[in-house]
Amino acid sequence: RNLQVYFSGNAISLNTDIHDIDAWQPGDIVIFGVRDHIAICSDRRNALGLPYIIHHGSLEDGAVEVDRLTAAKIVGHYRFYGKSAA
Repeated sequence: RNLQVYFSGNAISLNTDIHDIDAWQPGDIVIFGVRDHIAICSDRRNALGLPYIIHHGSLEDGAVEVDRLTAAKIVGHYRFYGKSAA
């Protein structure tokens, strides 16, 4: 929940419509509401064009890349550009 507050104030908030394929880009941050779970969009996509997600699967698996963007309700979708190194 704390990270969602951070992203809301420091990243660009994007739509959560999975049918808007072009809105989902590699590196985007996705927050799922069921367990306040956070994932990052991969550069790999499934046959429908939806990105795979990278998240912490379990203690045994660690970070995994899976085709599960639609597995739970999406409550946040953010793009974080960070600060310029100028």
